Amino acid sequence: MKFLKLFIPVFISIFLILSDYKFSYLDNIRQFGSNLISPIYFLANLPSQLYSWIDEQGTNKQLLLSQNKQLKREIIELKNKTQTLNSLLLENNKLSKLLDASYSINNQKFILAKITSISQSRLKKQLVINKGSRDKIKVGYVAIGSDGIVGQVIQTTPLYSTILLISDPTHYTPIKNERNGIRGIGKGIASSINQINVKYIESKLDVLLGDIFVTSSINSKFPNGYPVGKVVHVEEHVGNPFIDIVLEPIQKIHNIEYLLILPQEDEG
Repeated sequence: MKFLKLFIPVFISIFLILSDYKFSYLDNIRQFGSNLISPIYFLANLPSQLYSWIDEQGTNKQLLLSQNKQLKREIIELKNKTQTLNSLLLENNKLSKLLDASYSINNQKFILAKITSISQSRLKKQLVINKGSRDKIKVGYVAIGSDGIVGQVIQTTPLYSTILLISDPTHYTPIKNERNGIRGIGKGIASSINQINVKYIESKLDVLLGDIFVTSSINSKFPNGYPVGKVVHVEEHVGNPFIDIVLEPIQKIHNIEYLLILPQEDEG
């Protein structure tokens, strides 16, 4: 009896397996069972899936934050490189303009210097450059810009030099009319405006508005023929043997950054 109780379940199992294999009778039952337990499987697997999803979201967020920081860093670096490039292009343009001046530089033994500060008041018109005695700059050397004469070195230290502008009321410049060679002395005017008086040109001589005065090398340590100023005022006064002439400096100080420093004429 015990043998039958053991044999019958085995026989039934073998029969079901063979029937399912040959005729697929149990497919519907198996499908039904799978559908029935699928919610249970989903609920059982939900914690691990939720953990994986949260971990993935955290990883993606960290990755995005890291990429965002990297992109910001690259943008800043590119901006810095662009600014540096623009600065170099600007500096190059300034130097090109200076070296491609509207006049001829006869003495090629010049020193390139950068303006570090400018002091302009009614009685004092000076600027400071970043080159000094260690760069072989001496008192008396002439400073020129891309358009003309700026001034003359009056003081040097190893690291910097001070230049007196031609419009300073204590500065005297031997000059001549570029059009006809009439000579005079240019002296700065004590004014907040940069202007130069031309002294010792006699009345009745030919000086016109718009004439250009340049440096004269006669009895002067200035190099010859560099632009100084343009005539903006001409007036003769009764009883005065000299013409009242006012020049506006050719070289404007507010729009230059670099200068060429030239030795005095007797050192050329």
